[in-house]
Amino acid sequence: MKFECKGNFKATLKDFPNKRKGLQKGGPVQTFIDNEVMKQMSPMMPRDEGHMIQSMITSTVIGSGVINVDTPYARFQHEGKVMIYEPTGSTYAPKDAKKIVTARDLQYQGAPTRGAFYFERMKKAKKDQILKGAQALANKL
Repeated sequence: MKFECKGNFKATLKDFPNKRKGLQKGGPVQTFIDNEVMKQMSPMMPRDEGHMIQSMITSTVIGSGVINVDTPYARFQHEGKVMIYEPTGSTYAPKDAKKIVTARDLQYQGAPTRGAFYFERMKKAKKDQILKGAQALANKL
């Protein structure tokens, strides 16, 4: 299952006057933003053995504007709620079986830094810093 962080930094061409060439997909400014989002988000992501972070690194096309976390449990970890297989009530389910979300919160190692809604929390804490760096890069183009 692929989970995409589709948040929006609301950075538009108007935010970078006369520096449009770096903002296209694959451009230096978009590449900088993608790299910084991944770097700043990694310490906030749930981590046991690091598979989600490694998946983010290997399945994201840097400069695309989309951050991918391609693990079967990425959505489950991002949402922060225990999910169960309804016929058995177990957290384990047959492959491709649909699970339902419960009201019970997941418990994370490294909380409160690591945990649910890591993209949204990173954006709240680091958005201005990332956009400031993107602006500095755009000013050099």
